[in-house]
Amino acid sequence: MMETDPYVSIPAGGGYPLSDRTIRVHRCFGGIELDANQPSSIQDRRADTSLIVIQMGSTRSYCWYIPSFSNSSNLSVSQGSIADMLVALEGILQSENQRILSLAIDVVMKLVSCLGSSIRQYHMIEVVFALSRLLSLSHSGFTISSVIALNHILMNLGCTRSEAYVEVWRALGNPNTVGCISLAIQNYAVGISSSSEYFTQMTSLLKLVLWKWPPCRYYVWSNSTLIVRIMCVCLSALNFLFIETSYIVSALCGNGALKLLENEELFSKIVWALESSRAYSVRLEALKLCQQVLRSQEGCSKLTNFYCESIVQGMVAALSGWRSSGSRKVPPDQISLVKEACHCALITRWAGLHHSYFWKLEVDSILLDVLVGHTSTIFEKQIIFQPVDIIAEISNTSIEIRPYIWSILGWLAAHCAEDFLPIKGKSECLDVLIKVSCSVASQLWNKGKTNMLSNFCEVESVSRAVLLMVFSPCKYISLQARTCMSEVARSSGVEYLEKLLDSLTLFFGGDVSPVSYSPHTLIGLMSLACYSTLPLYQEFIVLKRGTDLLVSIINRCLKSEMHVNRSIVASHLHGVSDGKLCCWSSIENWEGGDLILFYSLQILSQLMPFSNFICDYPKIDSRDLVTSNTSGGLGGSLFESLSSILENNISPGIRMYAQHVFGFFGLYGFPNKLGKRMELALAENELADLQFLLSDGMCLRAHGAILLAGCPYLLPAEDSCMKKNMSDGGYLKEKSHRGTVSRHEVKLSDRVDSFAFAKILEYNYTGFTVIEDKDVKPVRILAKRCGLNFFSYMLNRKLPEWGSSVLNCNFSAILYLGSFMDVILEVNRITGETWTCPICVLTSPHIHAHKIILWSNCGFLRALFQSGMSESYSEIIKVPIGFEALTKLVMWFYTGELPRINLDCYWNNISTNEQVHELEAYLELSSLAKFWLLDEVEEDSSNVVLSCLESNHNLSMEIINLALGLHQPRIVEAAVANIAPLYPKMRDSGDLENLTEEAADLLRSEYVRLSQNGFLNH
Repeated sequence: MMETDPYVSIPAGGGYPLSDRTIRVHRCFGGIELDANQPSSIQDRRADTSLIVIQMGSTRSYCWYIPSFSNSSNLSVSQGSIADMLVALEGILQSENQRILSLAIDVVMKLVSCLGSSIRQYHMIEVVFALSRLLSLSHSGFTISSVIALNHILMNLGCTRSEAYVEVWRALGNPNTVGCISLAIQNYAVGISSSSEYFTQMTSLLKLVLWKWPPCRYYVWSNSTLIVRIMCVCLSALNFLFIETSYIVSALCGNGALKLLENEELFSKIVWALESSRAYSVRLEALKLCQQVLRSQEGCSKLTNFYCESIVQGMVAALSGWRSSGSRKVPPDQISLVKEACHCALITRWAGLHHSYFWKLEVDSILLDVLVGHTSTIFEKQIIFQPVDIIAEISNTSIEIRPYIWSILGWLAAHCAEDFLPIKGKSECLDVLIKVSCSVASQLWNKGKTNMLSNFCEVESVSRAVLLMVFSPCKYISLQARTCMSEVARSSGVEYLEKLLDSLTLFFGGDVSPVSYSPHTLIGLMSLACYSTLPLYQEFIVLKRGTDLLVSIINRCLKSEMHVNRSIVASHLHGVSDGKLCCWSSIENWEGGDLILFYSLQILSQLMPFSNFICDYPKIDSRDLVTSNTSGGLGGSLFESLSSILENNISPGIRMYAQHVFGFFGLYGFPNKLGKRMELALAENELADLQFLLSDGMCLRAHGAILLAGCPYLLPAEDSCMKKNMSDGGYLKEKSHRGTVSRHEVKLSDRVDSFAFAKILEYNYTGFTVIEDKDVKPVRILAKRCGLNFFSYMLNRKLPEWGSSVLNCNFSAILYLGSFMDVILEVNRITGETWTCPICVLTSPHIHAHKIILWSNCGFLRALFQSGMSESYSEIIKVPIGFEALTKLVMWFYTGELPRINLDCYWNNISTNEQVHELEAYLELSSLAKFWLLDEVEEDSSNVVLSCLESNHNLSMEIINLALGLHQPRIVEAAVANIAPLYPKMRDSGDLENLTEEAADLLRSEYVRLSQNGFLNH
């Protein structure tokens, strides 16, 4: 029982009178002040005992004092006292006395529970620090109490941008804190702790930390022991364990999610959890877990490769299970499950086997039922659906679900095969869905509801669904959609288009580029894209100068910073983890981050046959791309814009449609820097090992390595599967002697057109060629026979397939095949490591390569091969760099792109020494590139290093010496600039001794310059 104070009366209720509270708090805090003033080593045991007594009394006093906070008026008066109490508790929580510590933790739990959301008014960082330190104690009682208190603090902390808020999460995201939580979860998994509350609280805390402080995710997914334990718990038969572990998994970054995908047993557990017989909560969390794993195309491929049909069945069961209840609409208690299933079904955005399973399970019928109600009995009675009746029913469906239905429908249509047909006798649902979506979209467009932000998400999703259907590669769907669009537009199509074109002209016209977009503009472009597919309106749009408008929009998009990503306009695509994502790749939409540019190109692809853009073929150079036109300059402007799009790293969808429009000018392929360099190889004869004899007497030489990469069909029969009717001759092998190569001679059939064959070779070497309309047919026929499907696709001027990849000039496919390799690049730095090669017996690090690739891409090596010196005939070229740098250089030779460093959580958490090791390869490359005349490699290598040095003082300090030794002044300058403000601290701490004298002088000079110019904050 607590002793009474003669100066303070304690009311029966247990709290202190407001008038006396200050006295009591002062007495309590006096004990803590004694603690702070004690010497570091206390010799007097009586003083130690006194301190314990004071702390014990203080914590007991708090227990009496805290209940008075339950009254909000008292709480507002006591803010100063509470702040002082938090400071005192931070000191008490560092006590080594278990009894005091137990009381202090209990007080903290009561205090934070009483404060609730008002906790954000106080400075909690020190208490959070103290509680997080307690997580490392072996005493499970202290640990669980600390975790409960931390969870309560964090859940009431809210979202602010204050420095104190950030410090709280930084403290919890510390590797030691995350390690303690991880260890606690591991202990549960192996049976050290059996308390379900213990596990629940630990996982809840870890989830909160992972969400709020993404940098700490690395310490979770890189902990292989923890990942294994999580999997063991997740695979448990207990429902709550699966749910709790799924919380952690859903908070991991992209690297962590892919790490989990390496465990095939997890897939089976997800399939188990998706079964309709499982508890509602388990199915709900399983769907959310699926969303996290299926966020990227890589994750989708991995998951569907193992359990594709089962995963789709689980999604479909969640979408349609409500129908068995007899309810006509989705019941309120099932909406969450249906919504999560819809979100999961957005994997239809990517092509794959899962599409066939969705159709097999009659997804069209399910989507229609979710949208308008259970329709199976109506179809059985053969009642004819009227779109107007169904549209009335749609308004009764949850607004949360409708955008998902439209999105799924659109993506299903986008990835349908050309010859796809609904199941015989079951096409009604798909037909109704197409009619309804066209009718709904048309009504929203014509009634001017596209500017209303309240329903913009649905307007965008249904408009997009119609757009994907009219552009669908499936003949059945595109025909049905275009027919429906023609019917609904018959009465007001022309009037609507006139208003739309006027509106777009007003928005994009004038000399000033718009700095933002409006929802109405975006939807207007989508509707115009739909109308552009209808023959009735194509010429009308052109006559109204629609093509001129589109060229103007394209030019403005390329020159301005006005970019619109679909994730901005389609809120239903956002998951619970969005906004906290990191380390995710391959999640960008195919159409990219500039929808206005994409839709403009898509519309133009339909109108080009009716436009008057004319290209003067004789004046086109395949690389310089010079054009003249007769359309008042717009044709040339369009041509320049298309060239810019194709040669830059813009999204695949935009580049594919730009290429499609380019085809109307007679240009096919994707010009890039590698292709331009490889153009030299077309005229190279010394290294050519193939000679093709055509029926008209023309002789064309080629290189087997190049053909192996892009068109192995053209290789002689012993090297490929070339069909007999392509060649009626064999091959001859010349004797090999110094300075020449063995050359195969191939006589081609009379049916091979020489011009077409030359164009095939040009495209194979450079990834790009120019062909006039009159010459397209023979090239198209030969391209198809040679297996160049993508080239044939372009020559047929087929619309790009949704999600298709851009096929740039790229020779990486032959890099490790071992065929046609005639040179070895050997590292001339001895590493001491043992080395084995599957191709040769050399024991030093090296890479086998092809002379023609090196000859085309490097002026230094080209001069070496042509010099006639002994080195030009050597099979081995010594390269003065490390093996990591050599690997990156060779990749650039074969792909035209230098491998980059992903600045993700992995990079941010590896040691500085490991980062320096990674960057050393780029420094070596930059140094070598200067002497080998590789300006692009030098620039790209330097940029990689510079991007990593930003805001990383430790790395900058370590890099300076390396950069000086390799004569990289640009990198030295950047590193010095980064750490110059820290010069005094480095001098005092002795860190300058780690630098060379030259580096220290540079650092000192930069610091002096900054000081003299007033750029330093003192």
